[in-house]
Amino acid sequence: MRISIAVLAAVLTLSCAGVLRNPQPMTPEQAGAGAWERLAHLRSFGFTMSFHTDMPFAIEVKFTGAREQADREAWSGFMRRRTEVSRVELRAEGPEQYEREQSGWRRTMRGIETRVLEQGEAAFRGRSLEFAGTEHGRYLYAFKPDLPILDPTQTKKLTGVMEVDPRSGLPVRLYCSDSARTAEWELRLGRFNRAGSVDVPYEPAMTVDAIPTRPLGRAPFGRAVAVVNQRLAKLGWEHRLRRTSRGLVLLLGQPKSRRQVELLFSRGSVEIWQGRWIATGESTGAAVEVGGDAARRVVLERRLAANEQIAAEVRTTTPLAAALVTSAALPDDRGPAILVVDGVAMSAARSDPDGRLVFQDIGNEDDVRVVVALASAGVSPSDFVITLEQ
Repeated sequence: MRISIAVLAAVLTLSCAGVLRNPQPMTPEQAGAGAWERLAHLRSFGFTMSFHTDMPFAIEVKFTGAREQADREAWSGFMRRRTEVSRVELRAEGPEQYEREQSGWRRTMRGIETRVLEQGEAAFRGRSLEFAGTEHGRYLYAFKPDLPILDPTQTKKLTGVMEVDPRSGLPVRLYCSDSARTAEWELRLGRFNRAGSVDVPYEPAMTVDAIPTRPLGRAPFGRAVAVVNQRLAKLGWEHRLRRTSRGLVLLLGQPKSRRQVELLFSRGSVEIWQGRWIATGESTGAAVEVGGDAARRVVLERRLAANEQIAAEVRTTTPLAAALVTSAALPDDRGPAILVVDGVAMSAARSDPDGRLVFQDIGNEDDVRVVVALASAGVSPSDFVITLEQ
């Protein structure tokens, strides 16, 4: 039977060493004030944590890991509960954490078990730290620990000590135990600013393979990637984008429709034109259909705005429909405003009472958001052929 990861919620972990040296050692008062808070300002640090107790039953935990300032953490170790041993490997970023299972990484909401700063601080939060002298070049601060994981019945007399490096003012060790050492908890910290980056797994709901429709040199391809990244940033989609020898691979945290992905990887030329409706029976080769409707044909006469000139936003009308709204105004009432994306007339509009153009019938809210993202970014040097995998 697998040991519940919830047991970790009361565990502390840190193993690190880093060297932020001051010209002169701090005084005990200076080093002790804010020692724990200094950890949060480091680029990274490593940690090791171990504890064991015999109450209410025998349990032992050992972990090593690292924390990166980008709120990423990695934990690897084991838990022994009575005679049952379970390997545990965790990764965390922001509000989510990942636990390795036989089938792969399982994503859940992040808990205290992957928040090393909170776990460490919990041992002495609200307790006074009393300077207890110097040992092996470190300042020692004694405190009465609050560790229910070691003493759930509160029958053990626990003591704790924090060791602080006088030159960096950083804690390098927390240790708590009872006099008989039937319950011990130790947290070692190090590799300050030298623990490196933490790799967080990513389990996509959709994979998109995108290949340019024409050969691109290094500079144009870099421009195309930059434009796609701009669009993704505007959309706020959970994603990972990487280059390949053939093009791009996009990993999406949530599935999207083919139309939305095709728009994302289109050239993305968004324009607003003033047009003139074609009268019934009128013959002209310059007319385009609006929204694919052969009964609504228009001649584009005057371009009013284009990418990055269009301050567009989404207006939700119903759960299944939304409108694109822009402050671009018609100069007169001689014809409608036409929204054109990559040469296709998607929608027509007239100015509303506030002088804004409201383009309807583009699609649902996500469809409209993609068009807004296209309008806010530049035009890509090429569109892409996409292959979807879910």
